[in-house]
Amino acid sequence: MVNSIVLPIKKVFSLVETKINIEIKDERRIFVGKLVAVDEYMNVHIEEAVERIPGEADKSHDSLVIRGNNILSIAPAA
Repeated sequence: MVNSIVLPIKKVFSLVETKINIEIKDERRIFVGKLVAVDEYMNVHIEEAVERIPGEADKSHDSLVIRGNNILSIAPAA
C-alpha cells in the first residue's frame, strides 16, 4: 500500500501564506501573488498580485479571488 500520496487540495492548503503562480485557462494569463486562502472548490484568494499576459504590460492588483474552475495550474513561485 502506498502511503506517500498527497492529494492536490492538501498540497494547495500547504501553500497558504506563500507566494504562488496561478495559470488561468484563458489567454495564457498568469497571476503571481501571496496565497491568503483556498477552499474545497479550489477557489483562491491572493494578495499583492501581479497579472502577466504575454505581450502586454504587467498589471498590479491588491487582492483577487479566482474561481477554481478557471485555474489550470497552481505552483510555488520561484
